[in-house]
Amino acid sequence: MSSHDADLLQGLAELLDAEGIGTYDPAGVLPADGTGIALGKVPDGPDRCVGLTPYPVADDDSTDSVTGIQARMRWGTDASALVQLADDVFTALHNRRSYSVRGVQVEISWRNSQAWIGPDSRGRMELTANYYFRTVRAGSHLTP
Repeated sequence: MSSHDADLLQGLAELLDAEGIGTYDPAGVLPADGTGIALGKVPDGPDRCVGLTPYPVADDDSTDSVTGIQARMRWGTDASALVQLADDVFTALHNRRSYSVRGVQVEISWRNSQAWIGPDSRGRMELTANYYFRTVRAGSHLTP
């Protein structure tokens, strides 16, 4: 069975992988010496990682929906490389229009916010960006 949020989340991980931003493995295996793309919780390793987590933003009585995806990014202790990683994610997603990931039609995606969250417990720099995705989300009680 298809799930809007799960398909959107996995599809975005695949898109970022295809754009060369990081490596996504559906089995959850992350590269030790590259940038991993993880779904949900950001794992302790590797040092370079993008963690994607979905959350609802706006749903009404129609099939229009806005889903947020938090992209939590980490890049060792190199702040400029972390900023470049965030810029790469921005280039891939901000103002991208009329595309589909895993069968979810995205009308437009955009960055809503971004902020430094400081170093983690191992001194690695982290920041978070929130991207919004306007999609069509079917449901048995929604008006098309």
